[in-house]
Amino acid sequence: KTVSGRDRWLYRLGELLVYGPLKNVLGFSRMRLAYTAGEAIGPDIFEFYRSLGINIKQLYGSTEASVFICIQPNGQVKPDTVGTPAPEVEVKITDNGEVLFRSPGVFHSYYKNPEATIDTKDQEGWVHTGDAGFFDEHGHLKIIDRAKDVGKLTDGTLYAPKYLENKLKFFPYIKEAVAFGNGQDHVNAFINIDLEAVGNWAERRGIPYAGYTDLAARDEVYTLIQECIGKVNADLAEDDKLAGSQIKRFLILHKELDADDGELTRTRKVRRNFVAERYAELIEALYTGASSHNVEAQVKFEDGRSGTIRAELKIWEVERFGIQELRKAS
Repeated sequence: KTVSGRDRWLYRLGELLVYGPLKNVLGFSRMRLAYTAGEAIGPDIFEFYRSLGINIKQLYGSTEASVFICIQPNGQVKPDTVGTPAPEVEVKITDNGEVLFRSPGVFHSYYKNPEATIDTKDQEGWVHTGDAGFFDEHGHLKIIDRAKDVGKLTDGTLYAPKYLENKLKFFPYIKEAVAFGNGQDHVNAFINIDLEAVGNWAERRGIPYAGYTDLAARDEVYTLIQECIGKVNADLAEDDKLAGSQIKRFLILHKELDADDGELTRTRKVRRNFVAERYAELIEALYTGASSHNVEAQVKFEDGRSGTIRAELKIWEVERFGIQELRKAS
């Protein structure tokens, strides 16, 4: 859209009074271009830097590619894609959704490791990234998960658990999320609330609580998380390939997932299979239509003591958008 003269004048005023001083404090006064790569950053953070006048872009690359695979062109910057293939780089998507690329800058081989080279690069020069993704209607690549973790619902809908979990964790009230759905007819999720963020939210509203388990069970907190998941569903509904993976039901866990309990790695990555096995009864309750489920679990406290938590976990549903239309179309 064309920017009006009034908006240009207001932005210059903002640059003088707000944006300029803020960039100076951050050490960004001379910065005109920035790139972000690796794990996705939240859209709020991405748009914050762009609102300051910093031309931040998403970048997708790898060592095997001599860095660049995809990059966002000027004027085509989106918070949820990694742009279009860089010059002289070819990108294709396999039947199982894996992203492959080749270019003049592709590596020759791994040092003294021919087996790994054969596994990664085929005879035609295509390099397997191990990432899953697809091109949107504008030709931008969207990375959604590791290819080995991507599954499908019973109707064939693409299911990318990490992509869903990251979108949920962009909300400050959600510390951790675990999505389930592979081989099922819909997606459900476990939620860990962020005790500090939700605690502050509750205190501002005069909602009393006596610790994590008590706070997580409050109807007001369930409503808050339900609204967050609803926003994720609304966003997913706009994407034809992901609309069918909207979350239908969720519960808030009675305890935080913990590396000491084997539920997370030491770098705070969810051990999905372990969680699915440990909380199999909760997953079953999500998929059998139960409205709640009683749990009793042994936990370790920060001071080293062990104890037992007993709680009734409520299971709530979330609005999904356009699901009936999608099923009719499929």
